[in-house]
This record gives sequence, structure tokens and C-alpha cells, in this order.
Amino acid sequence: MRCFIAINLDDSLKREINSVMAGLRQGNWDVKWVPAENLHITLRFLGETPENITEKIRLELAGVSGRHESFDLNFRGVGVFPDRKRPRVVWIDLVHPKDLIRLQQDVDEYLATLGFERETRDFSPHLTIGRVRSLRGRDFFLEAMEALKDRDFGNIGVDRIYLMKSDLKPAGAQYSVIAEFPLIRRNNDQ
Repeated sequence: MRCFIAINLDDSLKREINSVMAGLRQGNWDVKWVPAENLHITLRFLGETPENITEKIRLELAGVSGRHESFDLNFRGVGVFPDRKRPRVVWIDLVHPKDLIRLQQDVDEYLATLGFERETRDFSPHLTIGRVRSLRGRDFFLEAMEALKDRDFGNIGVDRIYLMKSDLKPAGAQYSVIAEFPLIRRNNDQ
């Protein structure tokens, strides 16, 4: 199975992001946009994972989720990786994601006990909304992006993490939940 660990977005945030992406899709640029139903924050991509190890992954993720309180994330601003001259990934920024960073580091650490290599790059908290396939229309595209650099998309409460499966289909990837792991409820959560 092709697996990853993620935070899924609620439907209202997906709709808000999708409405902005609909405007961007109108441009003459070569970007493969992420379908709204597939929007998520990747904490760790595992790749091809033998089914017999998923139970061990579940146990580790239950341990991680039991150590972290729920938290809020704010989505604001659109940008590109690695830079404006060579855009490859279109993303939405996450504001003050310190709780998310700690959670991702713990996920990475726990998975290392199962033999998964630790990430060598620093975790860069973001929400991928598209992948640039070519530089066609780049200047107009970057101008459209500039208008969204301070756009506030809203907040979500993060109260669980997910072990996900990705099935590659001719129409694109189809994601499904294998298991979910609730975080500790904060005292002010109801």
C-alpha cells in the first residue's frame, strides 16, 4: 500500500480554498491543481508500505496522538516553492504552526523506531494546492498569486491525525483513511 500520515481539512475550508483555486484555474498556466477532496497537510509520506507493518504504525501513531493536545491552524497567503523564478509547488501558508511542527517531529521520531528513515529536510508547514508543470504564463500566474499573498482562508481545529492510503488511478490519486488517531482534547475544547 502507498501510505502517508496527514491532517485532513474540514469541508468548509476545502470549499473556501476551492473557490479561490477556481479563479486561478481560469488562467493560461500549466498547473495541476489538487482536487478539493484531496486537500490535506502531509505530516509524513511513507511510500509503499507492507500491509503487515500497518498495525505497528497504528500503535506508534496512537502513542504520538496521546502525547499532543488539539490545536488550531490558520491558513493565510499563497506562495510557491522553491522560488518565483522556478515555481514548482503552489501552496497556502500556515500561520504560527509550532504545534504542528512538534507533532510532525514526533511522528517522524516514532516512525524511526519502525525503521523508517528520518526526514533529512526541515519540515516546511504548508498546504499544497497545485504543482507547476511548465513555466507557460509564469509572469501572469505570479501576478495572480501576488494578489493572494495575504488572503485569509480561515482556521481549522486539529483534533486528530490520519493514516491514509493513496491509490493511483488514471484520473489521479484517490485517498482513503486507514485509521484515525484523536489528539488530547484541550481544556477549552468542547
